[in-house]
Order: sequence, then C-alpha cells, then structure tokens
Amino acid sequence: MTTRIANIISIAGFVALAAYTALMYSGLPDPMPTNWNAAGEANDYMSRPAGTAVLAGVPLFIFAIFKLIPVISPRGFRTESFTGVLNILMVASVMFGCVISVAAIQAALGADFNISTVVMVSVGLLLIVMGNFLGKVRKNFFLGIRTPWTLASDEVWAKTHRLGGWCFVIAGVLVALSAVLVPDVQWLVYIIIGMALIPVVYSYIAYRKIEGFAPDPEIDEE
Repeated sequence: MTTRIANIISIAGFVALAAYTALMYSGLPDPMPTNWNAAGEANDYMSRPAGTAVLAGVPLFIFAIFKLIPVISPRGFRTESFTGVLNILMVASVMFGCVISVAAIQAALGADFNISTVVMVSVGLLLIVMGNFLGKVRKNFFLGIRTPWTLASDEVWAKTHRLGGWCFVIAGVLVALSAVLVPDVQWLVYIIIGMALIPVVYSYIAYRKIEGFAPDPEIDEE
C-alpha cells in the first residue's frame, strides 16, 4: 500500500469519526461511560467534553505514532524497506481505533450490545491482519518481536517473525471465536500472552542454534 493511499484512508477514518462524535455529542450523558468490564457494564466515567475528545482522538494519536516511527528510527534500523507493510499496519490500527471509539459512543448512548464482545472481535481481526504481514517487517526498534536475540541477528529476526506471524493469526482467530463462544475478556489476555511467549522463547532457541553464545573475541587493550 502506498503512503498516499494509506494517508487518505487514515485521515478519512478519523475525520469521519470526528463528524460522528460531533453528531452524537448532544445525546451523550454527562458524565459519560468510557470503560466497561467483561460483562459490558460501565465502571469508569469522564465528563462529556473530555470523553468525546479522548474517543475522537484515539485514531489520530495512532496515526501520529506511525508517522513518527520512520522519522526517529536510527540508522541501521530504518523502516524504508517495509514502508508498504508499515502503511497497511497503520491503516489497520487506525480503523481499529475508529471501530472501538464508535462502539464506545454507541454503548454510552445506551445501545443494547456487549461492548467487550466488539472489542475482542476487533482485537482478533487486528491480530490476524498483523500476523499476515509480520514476516515482512524488517529489523527495527519499534515494531515486531524485539528481543535481545532478534535484534542481534538478521536471520533470527526473520525466522522468529515468520513463526510470530502464524502465532498472531492463530491468536486472532482464537480471540474472535472466544468473543462469541466464551465472551470473557480474560480469555483475550490468556491467548495473547500465550501466543506472544512462543516466538520470544523461539528467538532464544534460534539464536543459540544459529549464533551461539561463545564469548566475544578479546579486544587488545592498548
């Protein structure tokens, strides 16, 4: 995906969200709920101006973070080699933020649905998208599975991210299914932690096999 198209889609997303938030503003309670438990019951509130500003600003904040990453990446860890993938991940993350914000506004308006289910399904879909492109992410300090062993070896990075991509996709499917079959946010946490640990452990094993842990060559002291 080109940067121009990614920018257009992302900007259109958070502009549409801002317009929707403004349209719904007068009907929202004050204070308005901004957080819900696993059962979909509100357990935290903010003033209406602050709550709508936060919800409308989430996709814009995500967009800004993705735009900052290429600018501040140090030499040797630049992102130009996977700009297209970075753009896809940016669009997916911005759209994720838009969906969650719209769901939160609808829940605050009293719509009859469990927002936790919407969040879990959205997280699952985002993980699936990320998993499909994770193997194309090159070594950097901001995105991907950044362990001491992946950052120390290009080969370990590549192998770990190919495995990690599958783990993300599987985690996404399980999270989305659990949202429907077992609607409990705890399952989301268990699945994500479990699938995240697999590539981390694998990165150590792969580094040990490929690079080894021999002492560094001695440096002659002058």
